[in-house]
Amino acid sequence: MLYAAYFDASTARTDFPVLTVAGAVAPIKKWTRFKQQWRTALANEDVSEFHATDCHASKGDYRTWKGDPARRGAFLRGLQKIIKDNCNKLFIASVELAPWAEVNQEYCLEEFFHSPYALAGRAVVEGVLEWAKRKGTVLPQIIFEHGDTGWEGLVELCARLNVVPIRLPKRLATPCQVGDFLAWKTRITATNALRGLDKLERKAGHCRENAVGIIREVGSLNMQLVRPVKNGIFSSDTLRRNCVKFKIPKRKHLTDPGEQGPQGLVR
Repeated sequence: MLYAAYFDASTARTDFPVLTVAGAVAPIKKWTRFKQQWRTALANEDVSEFHATDCHASKGDYRTWKGDPARRGAFLRGLQKIIKDNCNKLFIASVELAPWAEVNQEYCLEEFFHSPYALAGRAVVEGVLEWAKRKGTVLPQIIFEHGDTGWEGLVELCARLNVVPIRLPKRLATPCQVGDFLAWKTRITATNALRGLDKLERKAGHCRENAVGIIREVGSLNMQLVRPVKNGIFSSDTLRRNCVKFKIPKRKHLTDPGEQGPQGLVR
């Protein structure tokens, strides 16, 4: 059976502390069915393409949805069901942007992993490789939606894994909207949880209230993960552990990390 994996990234905006790449793998037959069901669900609401940010902000095709949470909720639940019925496994990887910049000052992180997008993209590709190996199937096609900065770096990282990713324009990459659906919620969840942790550090007297809020926020993501999922976040500690694992030199010692083999990322 032939499989394909489709991915998209959350936009790298400065007002969010993380960048997320997400998507799913499924047999090509299921993706064909997915496209039909997904396009029908969107057409029923006069939506041309799913954009999570516009949907939740009532912009673009969703501009008449403001003040109508019931309509939005029913629409999203319908999309969740389509994902559940057609996707075999979900993959999500996030990189905290401030820790990336911090660790990059200490190690040659950018020279080796290129960018947060390339690192998160490599992580989900590696997840697909592990999934295919366990399943005993041939390597799925790996497809990303066109338009995200850092593609060249991702291609180079995938080459180390003997993978050649494909990039498709939005009009030909309907299944990548699963990635948009998952990446948006993951980014929002991570943002709210990290802000909650900041409050914990600043307001020790309200620890219980803030901790409960963090748990509730992280738990809200589970409602979106309608299939088995491999999810990971590259924090400061995780980035440093990968620098050690891949023998990435510190900047004061060396500027060229050299060639490394396709080892697995620490997540």
